[in-house]
Amino acid sequence: MVAMLTIGISITRDRICGVALDGSASASRIAATVSVPCGEPFGGAEDAAALAGELRGALPGVPLSGAVLTLPPPLTYLRPLTLPVTDLPRARAIHIAELEGNLPIEDEEILSDLLPPAPEPSGLFFAVAAKRSLVETTAENFRSAGIPVDRVVTDPVALLALASPDGGPPPDGVYLSAFSDILLLRVSGGGVLAARQFPLALADAPGEILSALREAAGDLETAPAPARFLVGAAPGPVAKAVPEATVLALPEAVPQSHLAAYGAALAALRPKVAAGFSLRTSADAASEKERGRRRTVVAAVAGGVAVLLALGALQFTVWAEGRKAARARALVRTEFTAAAPDVRNVVQAGAQIREKLESLRRQQKELGTDGPSPTELLMAASRSLPQGEIALREVSIDGVRLRLAGEAGGGAKLVESYRAALAGTFGPTYTVTVQESEGSARGASVRFTILVDRKGERRAS
Repeated sequence: MVAMLTIGISITRDRICGVALDGSASASRIAATVSVPCGEPFGGAEDAAALAGELRGALPGVPLSGAVLTLPPPLTYLRPLTLPVTDLPRARAIHIAELEGNLPIEDEEILSDLLPPAPEPSGLFFAVAAKRSLVETTAENFRSAGIPVDRVVTDPVALLALASPDGGPPPDGVYLSAFSDILLLRVSGGGVLAARQFPLALADAPGEILSALREAAGDLETAPAPARFLVGAAPGPVAKAVPEATVLALPEAVPQSHLAAYGAALAALRPKVAAGFSLRTSADAASEKERGRRRTVVAAVAGGVAVLLALGALQFTVWAEGRKAARARALVRTEFTAAAPDVRNVVQAGAQIREKLESLRRQQKELGTDGPSPTELLMAASRSLPQGEIALREVSIDGVRLRLAGEAGGGAKLVESYRAALAGTFGPTYTVTVQESEGSARGASVRFTILVDRKGERRAS
């Protein structure tokens, strides 16, 4: 029987490393560790071919299966983002619009994904982006050398995989590693609360690194200091500054230089650890689009995406102007159409949106600064969606009044569940009423209109 291997590949400026694992997530063994020097910074096609040759020599007669490639900090951009949504799927759908214009690469060249967020919903996410042409060229170099690249990740993902005991969530705490450069992650509940990366040259004068370490620890007056972990050998000045840190136990067969590659191989076996983080290349996107044509999506998903569309249309006009906003809105509409082709959504056109936002700003100035923003109203409506077959067809905002129109497959009982959830979310200062609720020609489904309005602010409908 031919062994099936999991291969992790890491890249630094002067070396490419590979680690092959044999086995499953719960029981794997190290089958090979190899490395080759780079003929050019971060390697090229000849270096990829040399690594493939080293792997074949270490694993005679064993086919080279799909690999996970991790990119080092010098080739990536780590950015904190505060988004108007709190769940990871919707954040992934809109976060690239926030990166556009804020990275030293062309917008069309951005490939990015989000690290898993901490469980407490805050809207804070950490994006790791890379240049599309670089990612696709690097992946193609390995494919041409006979190593299929199934997934491209980054060193924070490799670190999370290394820190995960038997594929479970990493223990809460602050993690420091020095695979290529210095990487710092604060982890809570399996998600990332803080993330920084520093050039290795700063290790000799680690003032900025130690400042980030203290900041990641949070408010020590209200909570105990989080545990600290070293993943691999940290540079001397950094290690001396955290003498109480626990050094993670890692296999002796894996050299320090190969830890990122080992983490990448573990990431293939433990995809849930980093919430499936992947820098999707054009080939990946095409494959996923084809799978999407055969995917059946329940109406509950359609309802959630309907709110996202309304939110995206309003929020994107704030984030960007002109061509950038049009491209971002088109992206969200395209993804929605692929996910729920049978659901019709009413979203205002750009000119109408700008007029509506100006109207909202004027009305909120008259009402006072305590009025919630359109984003906050839409987020609250989205969070309140109950489980079941419920789809929002139309969302409109007038000042502090929110009107929601849609259809519920569970009948009037599901509509009342949504009304009650909205009342709980908005609190006692708002009234939530079902204005209309009637059956449709589809049988058990009910069309409804729900009005959310602040008490004392009601106007004629």
